[in-house]
Amino acid sequence: ATVLASTATWNVQTVDPSSELAPYTADRLREVTAEGFSPSPKLLAPLRVQRVERAPEGGFNVVAAWKAADNPLPLPDGLRKPFVTRAESTARWLAEQEGGDAAPFASLGTITPPGAEGSEVVVHTAQPPVLCTGFEGSVASVARNLFAFADEADEAKGCLCGAAMLTDDDESTAVPGVFLVGPSVSHGDLSFCFVYKFRQRFGIVADKICRGLGRDTAAAVAECRKTNMYLDDLSCCVGSCGTC
Repeated sequence: ATVLASTATWNVQTVDPSSELAPYTADRLREVTAEGFSPSPKLLAPLRVQRVERAPEGGFNVVAAWKAADNPLPLPDGLRKPFVTRAESTARWLAEQEGGDAAPFASLGTITPPGAEGSEVVVHTAQPPVLCTGFEGSVASVARNLFAFADEADEAKGCLCGAAMLTDDDESTAVPGVFLVGPSVSHGDLSFCFVYKFRQRFGIVADKICRGLGRDTAAAVAECRKTNMYLDDLSCCVGSCGTC
């Protein structure tokens, strides 16, 4: 099997567990890329798939272009080792392409071939390729006219690109009075996709709506704060251990 990815997500390490591979997934991937496992998958990144064509000899050709090299760096004292560094994978790929001895690199498991930015690579598959880019999301699919969405020029990057733009009260920046709650909420590079995260924002929305109706919310907000269910200080969302 061959995986073409825009980012080497298998090597991404962050303090936010929602933006890297789950431990269970990482463990399974490490198992199938370990020395001696066959067939071992090839993980290629950073690539942007341009098109898929039917091959004259049968099957399909996946045409992708190399992006600028990304080098995910491990966290200081991180507990998760990268699957393979770019330098190691480049050495293995060069040895294979030049007919040299790739045996010293056999234990690396995964390969990320080098490529000049913008140059194309063609991967042939006998089976129809599977597109695994996730989902558009319910907000964009059913409420696109009610929200503005982030692009690469905005603060939200990577998987947060395309997120709904919200005020500090999780209100739409495009249509006043429309609020967003749930796993699609994000602020800058902070994602609230886990239930233990986004439920702490419910009180923010309720407070804004009730105050707009002229209600006194001071007592309710104070009660929510006692149970850590009123998350208005996003600085506490920054990870502190750096090893998870």
